[in-house]
Amino acid sequence: MKHKFHFPILCSTLFCLFAVQVSIAQPDDEEDYSNYGTEEGVKRYCTPKVVGLSPQRLISIGYEFAGPHSINAAGLGAFAAQSGEVNNYMGLNISANLPVIATHKFLLNLGMNYVGSNYSFKNDALTNPFLESLNGNIRTFGLNATIFKPLNEKNYLLGFVSGDYNGDYNFNRFQNISFLKTTVVAVFGWKFNDRFQFGFGATQTYRAGEKSFLPVIHYNFTSKNDKWGIEALLPARMHYRYAFTRRDLLLAGFEVIGNSYHLANVNDRYPAQNTPGMIAGYDPNNMEFRRSEVRFRLEYMKALSDFIWVGAQVGYIYAYRFNVDSSNDYRSFGADMPYVMENEMSGAPYFQITLNLVSP
Repeated sequence: MKHKFHFPILCSTLFCLFAVQVSIAQPDDEEDYSNYGTEEGVKRYCTPKVVGLSPQRLISIGYEFAGPHSINAAGLGAFAAQSGEVNNYMGLNISANLPVIATHKFLLNLGMNYVGSNYSFKNDALTNPFLESLNGNIRTFGLNATIFKPLNEKNYLLGFVSGDYNGDYNFNRFQNISFLKTTVVAVFGWKFNDRFQFGFGATQTYRAGEKSFLPVIHYNFTSKNDKWGIEALLPARMHYRYAFTRRDLLLAGFEVIGNSYHLANVNDRYPAQNTPGMIAGYDPNNMEFRRSEVRFRLEYMKALSDFIWVGAQVGYIYAYRFNVDSSNDYRSFGADMPYVMENEMSGAPYFQITLNLVSP
């Protein structure tokens, strides 16, 4: 089955490459002046800040555009396979991540995000049900919380939890709340000094398009000359950072973008449940689009003021998974569970622009 083993192997490769990078990028020991507390006998705590990191985005509004590409949809029941030629793909991204509790012992940020994705096809007549589902908006609306808990002046706990409401719904036709997808990340880390923090943990995530349980590495590093560094939360993303000045940054790397989206069975678009040849457990009212993309990219960020930054991103989208299923079953490594539809999307160049309100 296509892509069956790729994601675990990709993760293992990234971790090996990252281990080599860590071995050559660790800075010499430095005094950490960011710890809270100065009086003798007062317990001090590490902070989440690392010198030179790209600015924390409190509110961000972005627009992205991908060029022409094709989506080859598999056949389903009486519906034949069909190739959809995409004119373009457009997306609107809105996110907020605001601190609500900020003390030297505990930090809590609450956030939200909205992503609207629109596929525009050249085809005048789309007969494949999956392509019909994509011929419009695929949306995500999510709420999230991030926790940073320092344990002492060196160790910290980092937690993240989100609930995402994904699908081809619109504001006149909402889907059942039972289709909510939950992501959880937990990390234990060390803040060695103001320029270097490292942690490891685990995550339940849908970035691979379906529920996955993966190890996590949290790594932020800035060189002593403040010119370059690394920002990583593997296997989700990793970027090399170069600072022309403190107000002009260039990031180069990748991010895995993905989720699982409920597809409404509008006007009985999908074949009936008792259609011959369907896999066991097929349910036309429980169809889910397993979307996962690896985005290789360059991003330039520039400060317009202390609080406002703009970003311009260019890159290439590699579609890792673009399948359709009819359950939320967990596929462990090596599991042989067929999808309802195994589709393919060709790669596409893309760009994105963002306007960001940041933490100074």
